[in-house]
Amino acid sequence: MADTKTSVSLCDDAEADKQHSYPNKDHSRLPPAVDAALEKRVVRKVDLRLLPMLGALYTIAMIDRSNISVARISGLDDDVGLAQGNRASIALLVFFIGYMLFELPSNMIIHRVGAANWISFIVFSWGLVTIGIGFLNDWISLAVLRAILGAFEAGFYPGCIYLIGSWYRKFEVQKRMAIFFMTGSALSAFANILALGLVQISRVHHYKGWRWIYIIEGALTCLLAVVAWFVVVDFPDSHRNKFLSAEEKQLVLARLAIDRGGVEETREKVTAKIVGQTLADWKVWAFSLMYMAGAVGVYAFLFFLPIILQNGMGFSRELAFILSAPPALFSVIEALAVSWLADKYRLRGPFVIFQGLVGIVGLCMTGFLHSPAPRYVGTFLGQAGVNGLVVTTLAWQSNNLRGDAQRATATAVMVTLSGIGGIYSSLVFRQQDAPNYFPGIMAVMAICIAAVVAASVSILVLRRQNKQADEGKRVIDGMEGYRWTI
Repeated sequence: MADTKTSVSLCDDAEADKQHSYPNKDHSRLPPAVDAALEKRVVRKVDLRLLPMLGALYTIAMIDRSNISVARISGLDDDVGLAQGNRASIALLVFFIGYMLFELPSNMIIHRVGAANWISFIVFSWGLVTIGIGFLNDWISLAVLRAILGAFEAGFYPGCIYLIGSWYRKFEVQKRMAIFFMTGSALSAFANILALGLVQISRVHHYKGWRWIYIIEGALTCLLAVVAWFVVVDFPDSHRNKFLSAEEKQLVLARLAIDRGGVEETREKVTAKIVGQTLADWKVWAFSLMYMAGAVGVYAFLFFLPIILQNGMGFSRELAFILSAPPALFSVIEALAVSWLADKYRLRGPFVIFQGLVGIVGLCMTGFLHSPAPRYVGTFLGQAGVNGLVVTTLAWQSNNLRGDAQRATATAVMVTLSGIGGIYSSLVFRQQDAPNYFPGIMAVMAICIAAVVAASVSILVLRRQNKQADEGKRVIDGMEGYRWTI
C-alpha cells in the first residue's frame, strides 16, 4: 500500500461526497491508490495540451462568425446593400440554419474519426469560407456563404465541450469549460481592435477594409487548423494520445471510471435508442432552455454591441471597437470566479440562477437607462451574466449525464437549440429598432427570466429525487448510491 503522505486514494476521494459514492460497483480493476504528485502532474499536462489550443480555436470561431458586426460599420452594408429591409437579419440568421442542422451529425462523426482529425478539418473548411466572403459583391452571396459557414462551425463547439467533459471529473469540469469558453469570448472581443487595424489597409491597397477583415482572419483560421491537427488531443481511450505514458493513461481512465460509478471512459456508439432515451429526458430540455437563454444574450452582445455603442450611445467607430473589449474581459473574470466557487462547493443550479439574474440586471441597465456611462456599465453585467449562464449550464448538464454517448447526444441537442437562440437574436434585433434595439433587449431579458425559473424548478425536482434516494424509495439513473448534482 502506498504511503499515505504521498498518495491519495481515488476511492476515498470518490467517497468524500455522495455524488461520488457507488458502493455496489466493482472497482477491482482500478488501482486503489495513486501518487498525489503524479495525479496533479497528469491533470496539469492534460490542461496545458487541451485547453490553450481549443481556446485559440474557439476564439477564431467567434471572430469568424461575428466579424459581420464590425464589417457592417466598415462599409459592408453599403457595398452589398445589406441595410435594405430585413437583409441584415436574414444574413445573420441563415448562419444558424446550417449550425442547427449539422451539430448532432457532427458529434456522431467525431466519435468515428477522432477529435483531432475532425476538428482540424472543419476549422480549415470554415477558414476557406471566411476568405471567400472577402471577395463577394452582393448580399445573397453573403447569406449563402454564412449558411455554409454555420454548417462547418456546427461541429466545433459541441465537439469541444464533449471532448473536455471526457477528460475531467465532474467537479473539475466547470473551471475547464469556463477557461475554454471565456478565452474565446475575451480574445474575440479584441478582434474588434484587430479589425480596426485591418480596416486601415484600405488606405494602402485600394480594396475595402471590411474585405481585409475576412481575408486575413480567414487565412489565420486556416493556419490554426493546420497547427490543431498536430496539437489537439483525442479522447482519453485513444491510442493517438502520445503525450501521455501508459501509466498516465491508466491513471486518467481510472479516475474517470470511479468518478462515473466504475464505468470506464470508452466511446460508446451513439445509437437510435440512446438518442431516443436522451430526448425523452426532461433534464436535457430544461438544461437546453437555460443554455439557449445564455446563447441568446451572447449572440446579442456579439452581433450588436459595436452598433449599439456607436449608434445608440454616440461613440465614434474607433471608440466603439475599443470599448467592446472591456465588458468581455470582465465577463471572463466573473465567470472564472463563479466557476471556482461552483466547483469548490459542488453546486450548479444556484449559480445558474445567479448568472441569469446578473444578466437580467445588466440588460435592463443597457436598454433603459439614458446616460451612456451607466448604460455602458450595464454591458459589463449583461455580458458577464449571459456568458456565465452558458458555462454553468454546460457543467450542470455534464454532471448529471453519466454515459459517454448520452453526454455527446445531449450536448449536441443543447448546442443545436442554441442555434434557435441565434435566430431569435437575429430576428428580435430588427433594423427598424436601431440604434437602441429596445424590443430586442426586452426579448433577451424575457428568456433569461425563463431560464431562472427553469433552474429553480430543476433544483426542487432533483433535490426531491435525491431525498427519495436517501430514504431508499428511489434508485437514481439505475445505480444504487448515485445522486444528482444540484
